[in-house]
Amino acid sequence: MDSVKIYLENTAAAESFVQTMRQFEGEYDLALGSYTVDAKSILGVFALGIGKVLDLVFVNSKGEDRDVMNAVERYRMAA
Repeated sequence: MDSVKIYLENTAAAESFVQTMRQFEGEYDLALGSYTVDAKSILGVFALGIGKVLDLVFVNSKGEDRDVMNAVERYRMAA
């Protein structure tokens, strides 16, 4: 499983991120420590918390890796 670090600075960014992720057919999770939620669930994202560095985990991307990476570019943390 691949993952990328993302940062959702406020509720508007979280809502926009979830809407972006819902465009894709694959399975994606957000993880913070031992907690993992569906990246397409606004309640799950809010449960992890806003203003934290999260891991976007590509569980089963169905070949959408490149498209997802381009779509979430504005949320990515510099490596």
